[in-house]
Amino acid sequence: MSKSASTPSFAEKRTRQKADKLVRTADSALASGKVTDALSAAQQALALLSDYAPSTFAMARIMRAMGKLPDAVGMLQKACNSADAKIEYFHELAGVLGAMGKFDLVQQVLFAAIRRFPTHGPTYSELGVILVQGEFTSQGIDILKKAVAFSPNDWRSLNNLGSALIKVGREQEALDYLVKAEKLVAKNPERLERTLLLIGEAQRHMGALDKARSTFNKALNINPNSGRAWHDLADVMKFTVESPEIGKMTAALALDEASLGKQDREMISFSLGKAYMDCADPKQAIAHLDQANALRRSDFAFDPIKKQGYDSKITCDRVRRIADYFPKELFDNLPEITDGASSSHAFIVGMPRSGSTLVEQILGSHPNTLPTGELRSFPKFKDELFGPVFPNQPEDRDKTGSKELLSKLWASYRDEVHDMFPPTNGTRVIIDKMLGNFSWAGLILLSVPGAKIIHCRRDPVDTCLSCYSKRFANLQVYTCNQTELGEFYRAYDDLMTHWRAILPKDRFIEVNYEDVVADIEPQSRRLIDFLGLPWNDVVLEFQNSSRSVRTASAAQVRQKLYQSSVERWKPYAPYIQPLLAALGIHPQDEDSL
Repeated sequence: MSKSASTPSFAEKRTRQKADKLVRTADSALASGKVTDALSAAQQALALLSDYAPSTFAMARIMRAMGKLPDAVGMLQKACNSADAKIEYFHELAGVLGAMGKFDLVQQVLFAAIRRFPTHGPTYSELGVILVQGEFTSQGIDILKKAVAFSPNDWRSLNNLGSALIKVGREQEALDYLVKAEKLVAKNPERLERTLLLIGEAQRHMGALDKARSTFNKALNINPNSGRAWHDLADVMKFTVESPEIGKMTAALALDEASLGKQDREMISFSLGKAYMDCADPKQAIAHLDQANALRRSDFAFDPIKKQGYDSKITCDRVRRIADYFPKELFDNLPEITDGASSSHAFIVGMPRSGSTLVEQILGSHPNTLPTGELRSFPKFKDELFGPVFPNQPEDRDKTGSKELLSKLWASYRDEVHDMFPPTNGTRVIIDKMLGNFSWAGLILLSVPGAKIIHCRRDPVDTCLSCYSKRFANLQVYTCNQTELGEFYRAYDDLMTHWRAILPKDRFIEVNYEDVVADIEPQSRRLIDFLGLPWNDVVLEFQNSSRSVRTASAAQVRQKLYQSSVERWKPYAPYIQPLLAALGIHPQDEDSL
């Protein structure tokens, strides 16, 4: 609760004027990097008026600059609770809490700011972004729509809403907001570039690849060294040895670190790797992919003291140990769909780049399915209810049999998915393609009534090479090193061997990418029958579907089936020896594969 304001006396007004002057001095000194001078001025201002919010706010900003974040939080809370609080006090407090990693408190602060300033659009926008990042997507979109309603000409709010809508496959709706944002920032190159990248992303997801290429080129005209623009352009075009883009990207990589940032360098290296793969130059392709992946991997070096970062052995051991907590007898009496349920759920799982998007596109073309893309919902609620490191303790064995926990997991998952993707009267199967759910195939069947698992498989080396060539939007650290990639694949394969042995055949099916591209109809019929749906020839024309595709395969699934990705790895063998060794493939074995 904020304190009520009272009318100041003449003396109090004079004192405030003096304090305001000292606050301005402190702000100016802080902006110039003179922290000691800023601190002195702020201390004098507080000595004049210890409860004066502007003085408290100035001191809080200085504490933040000095790295004394808890002190800054205390002062900002005091400033926010004052009668004459300003909206920027709340935003500063949210920023400090975010820097401390206290994101739940960030949400609370921004909700409090909205209660205090209920028509301030930019605050709704910041809160909406936080909610979307926290996987509260539907709530975040509702908040972002309020941001636009209160600030219809705020470029940032329009961009944020457009980005959130793209995340849930509502690209056409997103474009309505993004096109307006584009017009608002036509004379601001930096903001225009950011908006164009979002517009291009929406167009790519919708299959409008020519438009996407044009949009990404517009972004490159603004910033020729934009790693994101080069990366997204590479995804929607086919390079040849004559492509001028190869020379432009090579020139960009020749720039020094001051002229080309680490992330731009990484993304352009991925793009050049893709270009040389298109040009059938394995040596150059892997050289650039090695550079790109090394740059990305360097951000996640493991710190054994802080136990932070990525450790391949720890990760792979954890994947393998999941099997110990899910014995066969758990699956004797799985929950069934109730009579009142209108739709069931299917989960596509496996490694990235295993043909899963192709399978989703085939199944998603059926009129009785609702494909939702890669949802974070199940792992998010698993973490909340079972714990983020589940399973790793003896008591976790009890959790797998807890009807209360399993029911809560199902209810939370169902409610969020139905909220984001409301089923229609014709929806009989809702499809979730979060591939990492391969870890939770058993937990899914125990909690989601009538759930079915579709495991997508592909040649191990083709899968891993394709993973190594991609910069995933949702980071998969294990893909950034050839050896670690092979190690993770083998751990994943061990866990899938366990699921294959114990899960009921009417709830678990496997489909091989090579079989699908060799003869699509029998494999499609097999999958449709597994889901209990009537056959429909439309699934064979999957490439014509108008549905959104939001994965790394967005461009490929707009094409007819092709077999050029089968045994693609063999020309690359001399340059991927660490990967082959980690997979257990030795030079004498290569010719037989």
